[in-house]
Amino acid sequence: MTRQLLVVIFGLIFPILSLAQPPTIKEIRIVGNQRVEREVILGAIGSKKGKPFSRERLSEDVKALFSLGYFRDVRVDVQKTPEGVILTYIVLEKPRVKEVVISGYQKLKREEIEAVLKIKRGDFFDQRLWEESQEAVKDLYASKGFYTASVAGEVQELPGNEVMVFLDIFEGPRGWIKEIRFEGNTAFSDRKLKKLMRTKQRNWLSWLTKAGTLNRELLEVDLSRIRYFYHDHGYLDVKISKPEISVSRDGRSLFILIRIEEGKRYEIGSVDLTGTLIRPREEILKKLKLKARPGRIYRISEVEKDVSKLVDYYADRGYAFVEVSPLRSVDRERGLVHLRFRIDPGPKVRLGRITIKGNTKTREKVIRREIKLAEGDIWSATQIRRSLQRIKKLRIFRKVDFNTIPTARRDVLDLEVRVEEMPTGTLQFGGGYSSVHGLVGTISLSERNLFGRAYRAYLRATLGGEMSEFSLGFSDPRFLDSYYSVGFDAFNEVYDYATYDYRITGGDVSVGREFTDHLRADLVYRYERQKIFNVEEEASDYIKSYEGITRTSKLTLAFSYWNLDDPFSPTKGWDNSLSLTNAGGALGGDVDFLRARLSLSWFHPLWGDLVFNFRSKLGIIERYGGGRIPLGERFFVGGLRTIRGFEYGMAGPVDENQEPLGALKMVVFNFEFLYPLSKELGLKAAFFYDVGKGFDHWSEIFPLRHAVGAGIRWYSPIGPIRIDWGYNLDRKKGEKASVWDFAVGIMY
Repeated sequence: MTRQLLVVIFGLIFPILSLAQPPTIKEIRIVGNQRVEREVILGAIGSKKGKPFSRERLSEDVKALFSLGYFRDVRVDVQKTPEGVILTYIVLEKPRVKEVVISGYQKLKREEIEAVLKIKRGDFFDQRLWEESQEAVKDLYASKGFYTASVAGEVQELPGNEVMVFLDIFEGPRGWIKEIRFEGNTAFSDRKLKKLMRTKQRNWLSWLTKAGTLNRELLEVDLSRIRYFYHDHGYLDVKISKPEISVSRDGRSLFILIRIEEGKRYEIGSVDLTGTLIRPREEILKKLKLKARPGRIYRISEVEKDVSKLVDYYADRGYAFVEVSPLRSVDRERGLVHLRFRIDPGPKVRLGRITIKGNTKTREKVIRREIKLAEGDIWSATQIRRSLQRIKKLRIFRKVDFNTIPTARRDVLDLEVRVEEMPTGTLQFGGGYSSVHGLVGTISLSERNLFGRAYRAYLRATLGGEMSEFSLGFSDPRFLDSYYSVGFDAFNEVYDYATYDYRITGGDVSVGREFTDHLRADLVYRYERQKIFNVEEEASDYIKSYEGITRTSKLTLAFSYWNLDDPFSPTKGWDNSLSLTNAGGALGGDVDFLRARLSLSWFHPLWGDLVFNFRSKLGIIERYGGGRIPLGERFFVGGLRTIRGFEYGMAGPVDENQEPLGALKMVVFNFEFLYPLSKELGLKAAFFYDVGKGFDHWSEIFPLRHAVGAGIRWYSPIGPIRIDWGYNLDRKKGEKASVWDFAVGIMY
C-alpha cells in the first residue's frame, strides 16, 4: 500500500517539476553588426548556448552591449521552439568617424588640439563625447590665455554609416590676468595674500615665467593655500568664495575677485597629553612649541610641527610605529582652542637586518659606514634621516631610498637601502676668453668613486695662448673607514702676462676630521715655488720688485659647515668655510704672513620654485715678518667665482699696463635668483647682482664695484654646466662692458 502511494505522488509531482524547469538556449544569432565582430558581441553578453534561458539575463545583456559604446540601439528577439530558445540580438551600430576636420587654429598646434579630443578618426561617433571634446578644446585655449575663444562643432552624415565631424575654432586675442583683487580681508593685505598664490598678474617677466595666465586648477590650489594661511593664523571660521572671473570686452584682460569672510581669530587655550607617556608629562610638554599662555594665536603649522616633534621624540627611542593624534576642542564663545595630543607608541622596535641593493660598482662598506645605526640597535628616526643625507652627500648616487621592511616580529624592522649609481668618472671641459690670458680651454679627468671605495682623484689641464696649468690630486674621505680624511695635490702653472711670466710649482698634503654630519676641519700643509721671470722693460716697478724666486711654506686650518638639502640642486641650507693660513720662515719659506678667508653660501626658497642664493667671500692678508707677499697669495677679484662682469682680477688693483696685481683684502657679495626652466632637463635660469672689490687698505674699500647679469645652470648628462653673462655697471678705462663665463663641473 505504501509503495503504491509513493508511485502516485511521484507521478503527480514529476510533470509539475518538468513544467517549472526553464528552457535552454538552443541558438544565439547576431543581426545588424557591420564593423563590430560577432565574437566581441558574444563575449559581452552573459547568455550562452546550452545554458538556461533567463529574461533577467537578457536585460543585463542589453546593458552590457550599450556599455561597449559601439551601438545606438540594441533589441533582443526571443523565439521558443520545442528544442529550446533562439535568441536574436539586433544591433544598430553608431556611425564611424571617417575624418575630423579642424579649422581656424593659428596660435596652437594641431597636435595640441587633437590630444584633448575624445573623438578620433576611426572611432564610433558618440554625441556626448563630441560635446565633451568641444569643451576640452575651449578649456585648452583658456589654459593658454585665450579666454574668449569659441568652438563650433558640426556633424555631416555620409553613406555607409559614416560621419565627418567639423571643429571650427575662433581663437580671439590672448588675454592676461590684469588684476587680482580681494574683498573682505582686513587682517591681511591684498599684497600678502597674492604672495601665497601661484596664480599671478602679468608682469615684465611673463614672457619667461608665463605669469598672468589663468589655470583654473591652479587657482583652486591657491584658494586652498589662502584658506590654510588663515587657519594657520587662528581664523578657523574663514570663508572664501568661489572666484569671480570677468573678461574685458576685447578679451585681452582678465579680472579675478575673491571675497573673504575672515571670522573670529582664535587663541590657544590649554595644551595637554593623553595616552601612553614614556617620560614625565612636564618633560615631554617642554619639547612642544605650542604653549598655553594668554594671547598665543592658534596655528595649525605649529600643531603639525609639534606632532612631528612628538613622533621623533618617541621614534628616536625605539617606537617606530608611534601614532600622535591632535584632538581639538573649540570654545567659540571665548575664542579658544584646547589641544590634547593622544599618543599611542606601539611596541619598542629594534633595527633588524640592513640590506643594500643597486650598488654594482660601489663597495657595500662605503654605504654601510654612512648608516648611523647598526643591526640590533634601538630604532631612531633622526639617525635614519641623517644616514640618508650622509649617503646622498657622497655625490656618487643619482637616487637613494630607505625602505622599512616589516618582519615576523612586530618589534623588529629591517632596513632596505636602495641606491642608483651615477657616472662618477667624468671628462669635464670649460672655456673662456680674457684680455689677461686670451682664449683658454680646460680639460679635466676626475673620479669620485675610484675602485668603488669613494676615493677621489683628478687630473686637470688648462691650456691657452698665454697660460698653462697642470694639476693632479687624490683623497680618501674616510681613511681606514674612520672619520678622518687624507689627500694630496701637485701642480705646475705658467702664466704669460703682457710684461712678465709667472710660474708656480708645488703641492700639498691634508688631513681632515669630520666632527658632525655637517661640521668638519682640515689641516693642510702646502709648499709653493713661485718664479717671476722674463720681465719686460716696460713692466711696472711693482712687478719688477717681484722678479726672481719666492718659496712659500704654509699651514692652513680650515673649517667647513654644509647642510644643503641637495648637493647638486640645492634650494635651502648653508655651505660655509673659514680658512686660517700661517706662512713663515720657520716652516722653510721666504715670507711670513697670515691669511684669513671666509666663504658663505645660503640658499632659501622664496615662493613657488624661485630660490634665492646669497654668497659672500671675505679675505685679508697681513705680513708679520720678512719678505713680500707673493702674487699668487693675493686675492684676485673679478671673474666667475667672485664678481661676474669683470675679467679675472680686474675688480681689484691693476698696474699702469692694466694687469691685475691681486689684493691684500677682499669683499665680495653675490645675490642670485634661480628659477627652473625645465625640471625634467635640470635647466635653470639665474639672475644676479654682484658687488665687491679687491683692495690693499681699508681706506680704499669704497667705492665698490658692481655688476648685474643672467645665466643658465644645466645639470646635463656630462655634469653641471654653467654659463654666465655679466654687465659691468661702473666700467673704467681699459675694462670690458660685459664678460661671458662658461664652465663645466661648477653649479653654484
